[in-house]
Amino acid sequence: MSGILILAAGGHAKVVADILLASGYSVAGYLDDDSSLWGQTRLGIPILGAMAAFDSYAPDGLVIGVGDNAARREITDRLGLVASDLLINAIHPAAVVARSVTLGRGVVIAAGAIVNPDTIIADGAIVNTGASGDHDCVVGAYAHGAPGARLAGGVRVGVGALVGIGSVAIPGASIGSWSTIGAGAAVVTDIPDACTAVGVPARVIEEMPRK
Repeated sequence: MSGILILAAGGHAKVVADILLASGYSVAGYLDDDSSLWGQTRLGIPILGAMAAFDSYAPDGLVIGVGDNAARREITDRLGLVASDLLINAIHPAAVVARSVTLGRGVVIAAGAIVNPDTIIADGAIVNTGASGDHDCVVGAYAHGAPGARLAGGVRVGVGALVGIGSVAIPGASIGSWSTIGAGAAVVTDIPDACTAVGVPARVIEEMPRK
């Protein structure tokens, strides 16, 4: 089989499929571990079977179509090095990515996103619809900038962090690993690891077990 396989078949997987199609890729199908979905289609693309069977389809590449950060890491770990070597980046042609940006493997950058010079985006991260990162940001593995999130210059986003929809971070701010920034929040001071911060300015309201 030629073409790209998308791992999962939910809402974010459809976004990934649209990015790939808009970029000129052939999408062979989705793989999802929910057997009740097998045989259905999303955007006219079939759901073929379970994720563990990816290698039997001899795909040209894989993209993880899951918005949840911990789930993306779990899928990568579970499927192992063979799958990791097949991961490709899905970058919408309506996104703007500066030439000096460094991208890891399995990155998704959606329509309307802007990533400015010398930013680093690590493996498995998402820059979602209309989100932006200015110059010299560092976005950790499996982090997620939700739709409309805005990072000013030099912001650091830790591994697995979620920068919520419409939230902002001032220049040089740091967001800890596996932390969540609530929708519409304004990060004006550093946020520690493994917590939830909300509001303007963003304040920690909950601490979570470290992953």
